[in-house]
Amino acid sequence: MSSRIIKGLIFSILFSTASLFFSCEETCPGVIFTAPVTGDTISVPFDATLSSQKRNVILQDYTGVRCVNCPDGHLVAKTIQDSYSEGRVVVVALHSGSIFTGPYPFGTHDFRTTEGDEIEAMIGPISSKPIGDIDRKLFTGQTSRPVNRTLWSGFVAQEIADSIPKVQIKTEHQYDDASRILSLDIILQFAETISENLNMHVMLIESGIEEPQLTPTGIDTFYTHNHVLRDMITPSVGSPIIGNKTPGHATKYLMPVFEIPASWNADSVDIVTFVTYTDSLKVLQVIEKSLK
Repeated sequence: MSSRIIKGLIFSILFSTASLFFSCEETCPGVIFTAPVTGDTISVPFDATLSSQKRNVILQDYTGVRCVNCPDGHLVAKTIQDSYSEGRVVVVALHSGSIFTGPYPFGTHDFRTTEGDEIEAMIGPISSKPIGDIDRKLFTGQTSRPVNRTLWSGFVAQEIADSIPKVQIKTEHQYDDASRILSLDIILQFAETISENLNMHVMLIESGIEEPQLTPTGIDTFYTHNHVLRDMITPSVGSPIIGNKTPGHATKYLMPVFEIPASWNADSVDIVTFVTYTDSLKVLQVIEKSLK
């Protein structure tokens, strides 16, 4: 047994605050441990370079392969993402819930995930698609967090304007091609003291996947899907952050190792890490990093 796994097991026993049994619709090994490491408070040197980190925004696009208007939602999300510098807008496509998500019998992948369904239930309700939330925020004048795609651009601009993040995130990871094992550490620093409860979330998304998609002109059997939520290393609700949440301190969190399923293209997988308020669900900061 590697030292990494031994340390992960020790931290899991000592500090875990939640248990979760992970599953996915496609056959995959997934997370090695059933309980993510959420509570270790390993102090590491403060990284002053993170103080210049800009405030990024996450756009969660609730979509489906049987949704005729969802390709337009994908285009709107891409246009918004392309209008900012790289990394400022992180897009995650959730093929969640029971609306328009069932795979085609002549397809290869099933994009539905238990985590995606749980996120939709938590952020929703959702009665139509495409629809999306910006930073999981309930904006003034709105009755729900998910909003029509015509509003995405304006709400992203509002969130981007808040250019100084209250929390700074850095990820350190190793990926072994032979074993397909991902080892991930997350470092958090705070620009100001936060007394509210916070949760940390880690998603794995994949792009460049060819899978049938309904479009206004019919079913496109070679449609390219991007930013697809494939699985999560944390629970769908996130993992509680119990480390020091005051300026000048840096805390490292060891996550359970994760085996990238053979059906995924590791070259096209990204790690999305973000922090939310536990109660309001609003995202404070998000970063995206390539697996390879």
